[in-house]
Amino acid sequence: MKKYAALSCIFLLILSADAYARRVHIDIQASEFTKLRVAMPYFEGQADIAKDVWSICARDLAMSGVFELVEPKGYINPGPMGSVKPGTLKDWSLIGADYVLSGSVGLSSNKATVDMEVIELSSTRILVKNSYTTSKKTLYLAVHRFMDSFLDNSLGVEGIYTSKIVAVKKKKGKKQLYTSWCDGTGGKVIKGGGGLVLNPAWSPKGDRIAFVSYWKDNPDLYMLDLGTRKVSVVSSQKGINTTPAFEPKGLRIACTLSIDGNPEIYLVDIKSSDRKRLTNSWATDTSPSFSPDAKQIVFCSSRAGSPQIYLMDVKTKKVKRITYNKSGYNTEPVFSPNGGLIAFTHLAKDRRFHVAIIRPDGSNMKVLQGTGRGDESPAFSPDGRLIAFSSSDGNIYVTDFLGVSPVRITKGGGFTEPSWSVTEM
Repeated sequence: MKKYAALSCIFLLILSADAYARRVHIDIQASEFTKLRVAMPYFEGQADIAKDVWSICARDLAMSGVFELVEPKGYINPGPMGSVKPGTLKDWSLIGADYVLSGSVGLSSNKATVDMEVIELSSTRILVKNSYTTSKKTLYLAVHRFMDSFLDNSLGVEGIYTSKIVAVKKKKGKKQLYTSWCDGTGGKVIKGGGGLVLNPAWSPKGDRIAFVSYWKDNPDLYMLDLGTRKVSVVSSQKGINTTPAFEPKGLRIACTLSIDGNPEIYLVDIKSSDRKRLTNSWATDTSPSFSPDAKQIVFCSSRAGSPQIYLMDVKTKKVKRITYNKSGYNTEPVFSPNGGLIAFTHLAKDRRFHVAIIRPDGSNMKVLQGTGRGDESPAFSPDGRLIAFSSSDGNIYVTDFLGVSPVRITKGGGFTEPSWSVTEM
């Protein structure tokens, strides 16, 4: 495995007493990061299906934030290859690979078996060797389980590939909820809630989705139970009921209500519908997000004359402004799962929207490069290493904290407002 200098890495690998137990530290000030290079010859099996599985794996490697695929055109033997012979390991090292990944797909009736193996070239040990059985229609599930195992065994990084993303999908004049696995596989529209939905948000356990709908010609707040498919009303006060965010325990929702005439942030009990007003300003206060310990809420307010990001102590109601940049436009803030970062939508110097990250104390703001077309609505991965966002081309992308090579996970356009499930599904 390559050694990385601390000043040039986002991810610092800290070895414990067990040589293979590693943890990851994230440094948002880093300006350079050398990813671990993975050689992956084409998989064995029925050509079209093996190619599809290989492509899913390639995309998952690209969006991992830590791995980089060495393109097969540079291999001595690009495959198909179900396993790598020990005598060829030097060949893979010579092309600069840290790992070599091989696989095969076998079919029988309605089932498929996917065998995958990873060899760490520096030690020549087999890092992962697993066999997965699934239906032909859900071959991507085998890749997800493999990738989670690869992340864990190579870097001690928490798996993300069995988590999901919900977004708003616009098609034929309707905006409806759309869910997929975090790499875009298994995508489907969830019907119900009318033809105009907004602001989807996952519950902490991943079993419910809060969203806004104009079902009854007013922006009301609803809850979808994914187990029963039952939709219930959370808040239907006169005026707006928007931008829901679950409290970490999942019992209450912070949202924006205009029941008192001005858009303010309230805390609404899901069962009783009791509400508690949190902000009190002449301006518009919106887009709340809880810190993991529920002691703070980050939100957007125009109280300074333009949309900026503020932090509130839930107990004392004390508010602190944390963005002061000259663009005068920052919105859609969201806390990272560990509370160490806040991502938000930022109008940058190029007069385009970009995703930016900042620490809760207002320090170390960093604007991500992203697609460069206009990026909005950031959402952290469950482990806090990656960010999903929507771009002006109408698709959802996933990026790391450099934002240099975002990976598109949807196609066809019409996608906005992603929300990443905090827990694995």
